[in-house]
Amino acid sequence: MDQAEVYKRNWNKYSRIIRDGLISHLDDNYVRLGKKVHDRTNPPFLASIVKVDSSLWKKIQQIQSDIDRIDSRQEFFHPTYFHITLSEFGWKDQVDYNKIKQKMEDVLLDFSPFKLEIKGLNCFERIIYAQVFDKKQVLRSIYYRMLEEFPFLEKRFPEYIPHISIVKINSEEAKDVIDQVEHKYREVSIGEMSVDNIQIVSVRPYLSVGRIKMEDKIVLSD
Repeated sequence: MDQAEVYKRNWNKYSRIIRDGLISHLDDNYVRLGKKVHDRTNPPFLASIVKVDSSLWKKIQQIQSDIDRIDSRQEFFHPTYFHITLSEFGWKDQVDYNKIKQKMEDVLLDFSPFKLEIKGLNCFERIIYAQVFDKKQVLRSIYYRMLEEFPFLEKRFPEYIPHISIVKINSEEAKDVIDQVEHKYREVSIGEMSVDNIQIVSVRPYLSVGRIKMEDKIVLSD
């Protein structure tokens, strides 16, 4: 299934949930891998990501501002948070960081710099995101290579969907938001970016600014 079809199916599923007022309740005690996600005493969570080029920040922020005017109850992610997730490894005290770094370096030897097109908004149940089109499917290839190296990684079903989260829906209903996305932003062109590195980062989910900190940067070679 090509990316456009995956995004279309995703939109049809989750936009209906939001529009019909069927969003599940927020759970401040949500537990992931044995720890409450928003517990400030937690160690950081380790992941690999592609950072969004700063040249795209202004366009995304303009979209955020427009949605904010429609419904200001939502959370609008800071530009320093804009990223595309590849792998989520787990809490820092539960994984072997040096092994993760070595495996990432080994896998990425097989990949050269590549380009992405950021176009159109979509949603999950509580996230509005920008779609990431990857003609050569490099992100998908890296994702599944890392699953081979680390079988314990959380698998994305039914498909890995690269995305850039820009708004978190905090309210119990958000019909006006989803209507605005559908009428104005489903096909919006945000821009293109080149990717020449993958970052290993630590994440503190309870922070708004400074949520993501780079631990290592692995440069892709031609």
